[in-house]
Amino acid sequence: MTTSSIERPQRLPKDLALIALAIQAGVAVTGIGSQLIWSPYAEDMRRVYATAQTLVPMLSSAFVNWAFAALLTWCFARHTLDRRGPAGLARPAGARGIFGVVFLLLVLAQGYVLAPLVHQAALSYIQNTAGSMAAAGFVFALSSVLQLMLVALIAWFACWLALRRRSGGSASGVDASAHEVSSSSSPRAAIAWVVGVFFVCLQMLMSSLFQGWIGMQQAPGAGPLVLGWIVAPLVVLALTFWGAWMGAREAVQSRPLRAIAASALAFVLLQLVCIAIAIAWMLWVLRPGHVNDIVGPAVGLAVIYVVLMVMLTRSTVGWLYRRYL
Repeated sequence: MTTSSIERPQRLPKDLALIALAIQAGVAVTGIGSQLIWSPYAEDMRRVYATAQTLVPMLSSAFVNWAFAALLTWCFARHTLDRRGPAGLARPAGARGIFGVVFLLLVLAQGYVLAPLVHQAALSYIQNTAGSMAAAGFVFALSSVLQLMLVALIAWFACWLALRRRSGGSASGVDASAHEVSSSSSPRAAIAWVVGVFFVCLQMLMSSLFQGWIGMQQAPGAGPLVLGWIVAPLVVLALTFWGAWMGAREAVQSRPLRAIAASALAFVLLQLVCIAIAIAWMLWVLRPGHVNDIVGPAVGLAVIYVVLMVMLTRSTVGWLYRRYL
């Protein structure tokens, strides 16, 4: 197998991720555009979408969902290539077309069949239980979690079909060459990007759940919305990228599923530590004779959160990649 025949399949993870990103964005833009132009309620919907309270969260959530689909596609494809090598694929030349068709059909099925069913089930549950606004928000937040799980299944299934194993073939003769080619694309940077993007997706998912739980009591202005939905995720991405970059050091293989596990572990540990600190602070506040001061502890908790975010991503990546450093 020539070097060029190896290099072309090695570009499959990036190409499939870009295809997934383009399909997700295209389907979303087409759906929203049809609602704003041809829907009987197009004028009312245009007024709603023109407000910052709708536009900013919608754009932020859309970009996170698209990034989530592209990230998982890249991870699944990279993992498959690392295991099988380019020679172990049944149809590497047609993998992009197979993936695109399958992914498009499944995304359309999700958006126009499954999503309306989930939405209708959520509405029926809220109407039958006469729940509060907080309960309604939490139900719709859970439906968002289900949609992300469906996106993950779609990405995995499309990659599985596109990168099926060649029957009777063996990739043992090309694994070393494949890893040598893939190593030129900086596994350290790949690890850092996977950890950072997945951490942001988890953070936004947690924020959505929390917002759904407490309900939308007040409509915030454009400034707080931009800070919470756009600036904050970018800051989290930069910090977790930095932490993962330090943890990966001189990693020779990307091992994307390990990067996802490191990101998830760091996120869970961070939430547990912050919950413990918040409980300790509440117990301190409730003691007799305490002067009620909220600003100082809140700032302190934010600083601790940022520092722990970097430290935990660095530690989890270093621990899970210790065999590959």
